[in-house]
Amino acid sequence: MNKQLYILTLFALLIATGCERSFDELNTDPKHPVAVPANTLFLAGEKKLADVYTSSIWTSSPFRVLAQVWTQTANINEARYVFTANNAPGGWWTRLYTEVLGNLEEAKKLYADEALPDAVVQNKRLITDILQVYAYYLLVNTYGDVPYQEALSRTIPFPAYDDAQTITYDLLTRLDTDIAGLDIHAASFGDADQLYQGEVALWKKFAATLKLKVALLLADVDPEIARTKALEAVQTGIIDSEEASAKFQYIAGTVANANPIWQDLVNGTYATYYAPAAFFVEQLAAWNDPRLPLWFTKDVHGGYSGAIAGQGGVNSELSKFTSKWTDAAAPTVLLDYAEAEFLLAEAVERGIPVTGNAALHYQQAIHASILSVGGTDAQANTYIQQAEVNYSSAAGNWRQKIGYQKWIAFANRNWDAWTEIRRLGYPNLDVVSRPVNAISDLPKRFYYPPAEQNSNAAHWREAVSKLPGAEDGVAAKLFWMK
Repeated sequence: MNKQLYILTLFALLIATGCERSFDELNTDPKHPVAVPANTLFLAGEKKLADVYTSSIWTSSPFRVLAQVWTQTANINEARYVFTANNAPGGWWTRLYTEVLGNLEEAKKLYADEALPDAVVQNKRLITDILQVYAYYLLVNTYGDVPYQEALSRTIPFPAYDDAQTITYDLLTRLDTDIAGLDIHAASFGDADQLYQGEVALWKKFAATLKLKVALLLADVDPEIARTKALEAVQTGIIDSEEASAKFQYIAGTVANANPIWQDLVNGTYATYYAPAAFFVEQLAAWNDPRLPLWFTKDVHGGYSGAIAGQGGVNSELSKFTSKWTDAAAPTVLLDYAEAEFLLAEAVERGIPVTGNAALHYQQAIHASILSVGGTDAQANTYIQQAEVNYSSAAGNWRQKIGYQKWIAFANRNWDAWTEIRRLGYPNLDVVSRPVNAISDLPKRFYYPPAEQNSNAAHWREAVSKLPGAEDGVAAKLFWMK
């Protein structure tokens, strides 16, 4: 893995000039590499994180398909939970370690050499670490035990796997350090940061929200740590408005700078391979969800329709994706206000004494989600007042109520849409919408990349031996799963 840590992924960033939020131009001969500025490496890592998180390509990121927000109408392997053909477990692993963590780690090494005030250098180092924590959070909660302490060392070609729960505690410790060390009165990256334009106060809110998210992941296995860390995060100050949401703004006009969904479905050849998932469309329609026409077009019959997961076929008569998905400049959301409010609703239900009540936070989360995709206050209020949606009358316990609404709000949050189903248990796709010819229940994890079996066999075997049944399969529960 470590032999593949190329910082030259950076040079795939083609530049749109004359745009206020463009990526810095690089005129580099790849056969004769030169020293790369730290800010450029940081931006490369940040962009690659947004790219892999956004894309639904089956070779790395088929999570919208697993969550049945989208599904496949051709090449339907992933819709049936078959990963051997396209190796998404290998692609997700490689892109996060090599393109994201690798670039961010290289950037960290260069900050000390910059002629900048100490506080600025410190902010840059800590913000970079926050993004690394985010990337490791994705990895450890996709596979379980993963390389961590030794993962980015160039002197260790075959890194050991660290215990998943231990990694998670360490991620919280890193966030504590990052939050405490950020100086909101000093600068950081400026325009090289495409999430927050170097606004340190917003990065502090991002880190606190991520800390709250990680804390609640632990709530079923270590409620005391979850309670302590959740309260600390809220006291620090989490994302509290749409303006504080973490959005990576893509740029139209240059393929490499455009949203990956546009690259795949509009500029690429994959539009005929995907369709809205029938179960998702039908759920939105049943609840009169105002996001339905914002996300999908009407079909040839004047209604809304999607493809049945795992069935295959053609998508020409079905609803299509609107520009909310396919605009070349559509942003990627890594954390947002709606998620922060859902987390607060869950915290209340778990007995963690944050301010407000669960119903209020739930309503504010849904309201924020609807407004963020172009809905109105009136539409959000009408939707929330429906008996099927209102917190006091919606079906099920808090996990079901929050789970369904978070699944809808996370329609374009890809990996998180799949993860919230795994974490909260709703919607239970194995029961309510099992894919046609699915080879298993909804995967609880990715198996380790086949390349790890060959290149890092001893450590791979050790990691597999700790999985339930000592089998590297998608049914093995991760440590936080009930």
